[in-house]
Amino acid sequence: MELWHQRWFNNQIGFHRLVANDLLIKHWPSLKCQPGANVLVPLCGKTLDMHWLNEQGHKITGVELVEKAVRSFFDEAQLTPHVESQGEHTIFTTEDITIIQGDVFALPETMANCQAWYDRAAMVALPSEVRANYVDQIHSLCSPGAVGLMITFAYPQEQMQGPPFSLPDEEVFEVFSERFEVELLESINLEDEKDRGLSQITSSVFKIKRT
Repeated sequence: MELWHQRWFNNQIGFHRLVANDLLIKHWPSLKCQPGANVLVPLCGKTLDMHWLNEQGHKITGVELVEKAVRSFFDEAQLTPHVESQGEHTIFTTEDITIIQGDVFALPETMANCQAWYDRAAMVALPSEVRANYVDQIHSLCSPGAVGLMITFAYPQEQMQGPPFSLPDEEVFEVFSERFEVELLESINLEDEKDRGLSQITSSVFKIKRT
């Protein structure tokens, strides 16, 4: 946890993008989420993807550990959220977007009843030993039938110290398939990422539905 506080403090946030994610825009319509659906965005940072999802007619519930990231999201959008504490979490709320600041693993299911979810850089930020716990939490925070879009990265883990950590396609199927329906929508080679010294890196897009 200290790693992420330090990265935000030092503005080491190369993972943040200044536009909505192309793969989100391309594949989100395939989920066929109903307008008004509440979309969970775990480990959301200050991603502009939340604004794009809101523009599609969805409510947003983001979860973010670092307070600076949460405040930056609202400040940069010139939004003034209502702020209140609830247990060990702080809740920032506007009309359509709520961000819960605190540990996603300590979030009770009563705080986020979501009908859809989106993960661009959450699970790849977690080491393999806690990924099963992450899947458990997605299951508890989303209602039956909730559908998610997850974007992953995979590369030879020995070639780079994460995060982001490598998340191979086969591991996604392994950790989700017991309680979710998993469909691989697309997998692409990221040639422009090889300047990190990686021999190969791929990004995969999954549609994952809670059963």
